Amino acid sequence: MKPLIYLLLPLLFIVTPITQAQGLKYVPLQENGTTTAYVSVPESFNCNVKIPDTPTAFCAAGGYIYHLHGAFISNPVDPEQYFNNLLQQVSAENPNANIENRYRISTISQYVTQRDANLLFRYGQQVVTFGFDVVDQQDNQKSSAAVTVSSLPNNGAPVTIVQLYGFTVPLSESHDYSQIQNELLRFAKSYQYDPNWLQSANAQHLQFQNNLSAKNRAFQQSQQQIHQSNMDALDRSHNSYMERSAASDRSHSAYIDSIHERQQLVDPNTGTRYEADGYYDYNYVNPNDSSIYYRTNDPTANPNINNNQGEDYQLLQENNAGW
Repeated sequence: MKPLIYLLLPLLFIVTPITQAQGLKYVPLQENGTTTAYVSVPESFNCNVKIPDTPTAFCAAGGYIYHLHGAFISNPVDPEQYFNNLLQQVSAENPNANIENRYRISTISQYVTQRDANLLFRYGQQVVTFGFDVVDQQDNQKSSAAVTVSSLPNNGAPVTIVQLYGFTVPLSESHDYSQIQNELLRFAKSYQYDPNWLQSANAQHLQFQNNLSAKNRAFQQSQQQIHQSNMDALDRSHNSYMERSAASDRSHSAYIDSIHERQQLVDPNTGTRYEADGYYDYNYVNPNDSSIYYRTNDPTANPNINNNQGEDYQLLQENNAGW
């Protein structure tokens, strides 16, 4: 069986060369039963094939196979470092495979950028495509492969999409790398989105953006209400101190001290210290914005209950150690 790298990141996409005399057919790519895109292969090829020890096979005929694979990474990656690590894995897990050339393929990057211009969720993506040539004497294969790394902003939570294409011919066939690379390029540039899926994907993205905007507006409104409520409570507390102090027979200095009464607090998770006017039994603060806080003497009041997505209040403790 092929090493794990072939299961996760299919690099050697095997296929017969296309001659001018051969016609092409478009093969649908499906996800959960829905056609999302098409790629073209020679008419003589059988597609959606299963080949022992080659789980990435897509279409095959007469010993040649097209492979196609995509991967989603839920965090940003450095494209060149990702590619270098990939080649190191290939060399380590396939000692008979000799990587003869490595290079960038700007034409595929340009094509992907242009193709995805109408796909809203990929707006703002950065695309880099790396290529390499491999010969494997033991498996009697000679290959060219492309690794396209697309970095997406994704509304502030960057993700990475990797697409792999390749073309392999038997060593017994007389093909130089320029012929293999030309077919690899043709195959990669045949990848086209299904128009119906494209329209549906854009509609879903717009709905998601609208929902996100509505949630953000609701969150901001809730924060403003909480902030105003807390400010009103602080005002009432301050006025109460003023009234009690004015009614007392204290000296001027004692009066000043009373209206500037402070409570020393600390975030037990981060050690961040806070100073607040007045005394409350329960003090909460948003660690990302200290101007957003919640103070109460009610032990059942908790701003983290039934809050909107993204709200985060940290309960503070008395800072008995002082400043």
